[in-house]
Amino acid sequence: MPGSRWGVNIIPCGLLFFAAQSCDVLDKEPIEFVSTEETFANANEETLQSYCNTLYPDMLSGHGAFNGYSFGMMEGDFQSDNILPWSPNEVAFSQHSISTKDKDNWKWEIVRACNSFLEYYELSPVAESVKQRYAGEILFFKSMDYFNKVRRFGDVPWYDHVLIPGDEDIYKARDSRTVVMANVLKDINQAIAWLPTKATTGVSRISKDAALALKARLCLFEGTFRRYHNIEGDTEFLQAAYDAAGELMKPEYGYSLFQGSSPSQAYHELFIQADYNGNPEIILSREYDPAVGGANNVSRMIGVGESPIGFSRDAVEDYLCAKTGKPISLCGCEGHTTHTTLVAELNNRDPRLLQTVASPEAGEHSYQLNGKRPGISSLLSGLYQSSTGYAVAKFFNPEEFTTTHNMGTMDAPIFRYGEILLIRAEAGAELGLDPELDKTINALRDRVGFTHHLTANPEQDPKLVEEYPTIKGANANLIREIRRERRVELMAEGLRYSDLMRWACGLRLNKKKLGFMPDIAKSTDDPTAYSQEEYDKLLKELGFVDGALDVYTKRMTNPVPNFIEPKNYLFSIPTDEIGLNPNLTQNPGWEL
Repeated sequence: MPGSRWGVNIIPCGLLFFAAQSCDVLDKEPIEFVSTEETFANANEETLQSYCNTLYPDMLSGHGAFNGYSFGMMEGDFQSDNILPWSPNEVAFSQHSISTKDKDNWKWEIVRACNSFLEYYELSPVAESVKQRYAGEILFFKSMDYFNKVRRFGDVPWYDHVLIPGDEDIYKARDSRTVVMANVLKDINQAIAWLPTKATTGVSRISKDAALALKARLCLFEGTFRRYHNIEGDTEFLQAAYDAAGELMKPEYGYSLFQGSSPSQAYHELFIQADYNGNPEIILSREYDPAVGGANNVSRMIGVGESPIGFSRDAVEDYLCAKTGKPISLCGCEGHTTHTTLVAELNNRDPRLLQTVASPEAGEHSYQLNGKRPGISSLLSGLYQSSTGYAVAKFFNPEEFTTTHNMGTMDAPIFRYGEILLIRAEAGAELGLDPELDKTINALRDRVGFTHHLTANPEQDPKLVEEYPTIKGANANLIREIRRERRVELMAEGLRYSDLMRWACGLRLNKKKLGFMPDIAKSTDDPTAYSQEEYDKLLKELGFVDGALDVYTKRMTNPVPNFIEPKNYLFSIPTDEIGLNPNLTQNPGWEL
């Protein structure tokens, strides 16, 4: 419920610093805090908590805004080579132009709100432990906001106080990412020291555990970005990522991988739950409840599909063969190395594939397809579940699916233990330390009954060499396999684009955007295959590359991918901001 999802007590609208916003504080953007010594001198715990609450909906996006029309976190993968939406994503094609405003990303309200709290919270008369708890939440959000800015823009101004008219820092230049991230690391460490554990806060409130997870994520990003973009200081951040993940793996935190009802459904079931309280894998979640006006729209968006999405062929081909444990290009299995049918292609693979991609084969993994072939949007009336032929099953809950908007109850995992295990493995492999494969990668495989374990010296996969040509850690094949595992385990969770950027693998986005290989019906009663007429129509109207659906070339105007190194590893600084502050400089390649 909105009144409890972040431990909120809705307070009267007339209470001083909320005077400028409506009573429904959780559905509003964070606003400038009208901070005065008197206000904080009279602030009780409820007041401090309510201040923090205004930041939650903006910073923890989850499945999107309450009652929004959104795919939620999946939309992050639209920018990558994982998910291909019906209309080409500008970032995935590197066709986004120089920004004039970028008001959703180059905004400083959250930093200002955090700095305002940190300047005055000590005036509150509540116990020091209470003040530090909410200061820890504020430091968490400030760290997350700066991390998001650095990922997007690189160098940004670092502000550690509230700016007032006449402050010379209003027109300061961008600070280097090394300065900014050093301060972020300092802040997140302080948050970890001050915050109580999840056992005290609950799964939907910021905790020490969540701060450790954020530290692990941001330090892995920064460490590998520096390593693969030739910036000093990579080892410090990789070690911090390794240590933070290792801390959360200690028994006293109580985390383990969610096992579900069976290995064949555990992974899928993890992402369709309405309540993550008590789930041993979820570190932090965002709650949704349509009964009180806080719904999401995810299952409906996937199942109805007015704007259909689908997984790319490239993503699907990264799932290993279940019979041999090898890449499908090397396993020699019928339907894998040589295509026969879509059903044969999806079967006998890493079990996470059939819990992520809906199968046209009737049975437990058909989900919204109900034993029918995936439709290619408007070409086939009545079947709208996919843009690529690889229909999305992850985050689709058949039991709550409805064509009515804003009825979704599924909570959104913001941080989960599975990601922590991947961070531990990757940081360890990059540093030449123990990646603890049996506790990390192989534990993830065991959860779904995938019996082929990753070893310290895996066979080289030519596809991965092409995908990740430059590896700077000592064990290149192991690092590549950990990256494969990360792609598979975190598919559709919105992290793939950031991964490609930090690994300096942006040129991957210039590859053809391909979908499935359709089957021609062998008989008139085959619901999973196309008739010869339909097949010919697909060939003519959409086009194919080596037998696979070319998703955009014939259907869309000029969807030519154009990733340029090093330009597209960062976004442009908004030109309006440079006009207001001439001390701001533009990122390389974006200069007018």
